[in-house]
Amino acid sequence: MKIHYRKPLLIEQMKAAIANSKEPIDHFELTQEEFNQHYSMFDKSNQRDGSVQYFYKSYPIKVTQ
Repeated sequence: MKIHYRKPLLIEQMKAAIANSKEPIDHFELTQEEFNQHYSMFDKSNQRDGSVQYFYKSYPIKVTQ
């Protein structure tokens, strides 16, 4: 028998971080490419100042360039 492993997907890594974190998570920081690949998995919130904020399981997401 052979077992072939794959790298965990970004969403799987985020779920694991939430489940296994021993410290409170402030936010997730994603690259623009990572965000673009998975944005449909995130919750969108329109802020009062007209900006848009994205969340994953109530944790804010910040996008870096």
